[in-house]
Amino acid sequence: MAANTGRRVKFYWGGNSPADEILGVREKSVSINGEPIDVTSDDDLGWRSLLTEPSQNEINISISGVVKDRRFITDWFSGNRTQPVSVVFPSGDRIDGTFFIGSLSETGPYNDAHTFEAEVMSTGIITYTAA
Repeated sequence: MAANTGRRVKFYWGGNSPADEILGVREKSVSINGEPIDVTSDDDLGWRSLLTEPSQNEINISISGVVKDRRFITDWFSGNRTQPVSVVFPSGDRIDGTFFIGSLSETGPYNDAHTFEAEVMSTGIITYTAA
């Protein structure tokens, strides 16, 4: 796999058309978690034993950047905090599903750019499609 720049990873909120891409994004990170089920007992002689099936799967996506788009804050206050999300990687791989705005913050120092940070949390089944 060839190396790429992070700016080629695209984040879409509310659909997956070019009009749904959040503007001003500088950084994106995807955290994929599967909460294990611990079934350790005395029979395991002190070694942890986990089931192969997780109790809960989740994906959290953090993004940050310069405020050029008001959709997150508008959706937060209007109660539209759950939307379809697509993350498309330069390779063509993609993550699609429904996500909830878990946190949103904006900062605006008097002598610097007005910026934002947001974390969206998966809700329901998420699909990963390899290119």
